[in-house]
Amino acid sequence: MIDRSFTEIHELERGFAQVYRDRLAPRLDELRRDRAAAQRRMVIEIVILVILALIGIVALNRVTEEWQGPIIFAEIMLVAGGFLLVQHRTRGWRDRMFTLIMPEITGFIGHLDYSARSPDKDFCEPFRRNRLIDSGNHTRFEHYLAGTRRGTPFEVVQANIERTGRRSRRVIFNGLLVKVRAPYPIPAKIHIARDYGEGFNEIAELFTFGHRRHEERVVFPDSAFEERFAVYCADADLARNTITPGLARALVTIDDEMGSGGRDEPLTAAFDGDWFYMAIPRREEILALPSIVNPSIDIEGAIHAAFADINRLQQIIDRLHGR
Repeated sequence: MIDRSFTEIHELERGFAQVYRDRLAPRLDELRRDRAAAQRRMVIEIVILVILALIGIVALNRVTEEWQGPIIFAEIMLVAGGFLLVQHRTRGWRDRMFTLIMPEITGFIGHLDYSARSPDKDFCEPFRRNRLIDSGNHTRFEHYLAGTRRGTPFEVVQANIERTGRRSRRVIFNGLLVKVRAPYPIPAKIHIARDYGEGFNEIAELFTFGHRRHEERVVFPDSAFEERFAVYCADADLARNTITPGLARALVTIDDEMGSGGRDEPLTAAFDGDWFYMAIPRREEILALPSIVNPSIDIEGAIHAAFADINRLQQIIDRLHGR
């Protein structure tokens, strides 16, 4: 049985304990009971796959009069079929958990909507245009959040972008894509790239790591921000007025607490017209929940982490608008 107590540790969570106790916990109990039945169905389906593989081996043997070929073929089909089956069952279970928990969190916070997938297939386009992410031929969206913060529209989606070929598969980007309405239209593009150090920034430009650094670098007085980021804009005063000291500190915090915090997977951002775009590479999901094959994840801890992520994004929006 799910523990119905919930310890509120963030200011944003104040009052959520009652929602958890009265609405979430009873429904999580039902899902926990359903997991055992779902696991039994999955085992039965895998057994059926094994039986079909054995039948296939015998049938192929009668045609080819050999065992090695049919056995290898059956093994390949069994592994592929088992993988797709487990993946399908796991994704279906995760979607049930997400659609149960995330709407409770977003509804409690207010002015925030949740969808399991991004409704806009072109959501990535401005991020690609501003060189925050590279192009791939396979994109998967999960955990789309859209809402307003003190009247400021914003959108967040978890994206996995891959480039696949006949014999290769490479992850281009895995993390969060954030889109926030700028406080006013920005007349010149402002690129916030990773600072790779003297000499290496030119190499980064050559290989288009993050941004095309075709503008002059703008220097900021914040040493922590300068050590981590390199800002490029044709109008230095515009860049300094837009990236306030509060926003600079918030970007460093976001990189430390939500992103990788390292130079191998840098947070990058850009102001372009009416919008501020931010790409945050990260391995963790917005909401890491127990799956049908991994029930050990702490649900309360996952909910705390989701509240913390949303709170950090709200802080970025507040700093962006000088609050």
